[in-house]
Amino acid sequence: MQLIITDNASQWFKKNLNLTSGSGIKLYGKTVQPHNVKHSPKQGYAVEDNLDNATVVTEKDGINYHINFDDGWFFSGMIVTVDYTENDAQPTFNFKWEHNGKADVDASTGASSKYEEYWE
Repeated sequence: MQLIITDNASQWFKKNLNLTSGSGIKLYGKTVQPHNVKHSPKQGYAVEDNLDNATVVTEKDGINYHINFDDGWFFSGMIVTVDYTENDAQPTFNFKWEHNGKADVDASTGASSKYEEYWE
């Protein structure tokens, strides 16, 4: 799992959420009930400075962008790029599989079949 925050996205978060150096943004995935995973451009984020449960942290412009353990399954095996363009109302998420573009996912749950390998 990799997390990339572009310069444009970082500036949007800082400006629109009034963030200062040391602030944090938690990123999380949205699911469509009952059990459908959808890696779409519109995912969730919230201001959260606590990094105690973070499994991935990317620092950009003094802000700690992170994914917590509880949400790690959604992003497992992915390269996630968060970007922003002026055409968008908010930052967008772009997903790419880490392993040569191949999904290593359980089709019934959307969970990575290699989930345990990411949490040593």
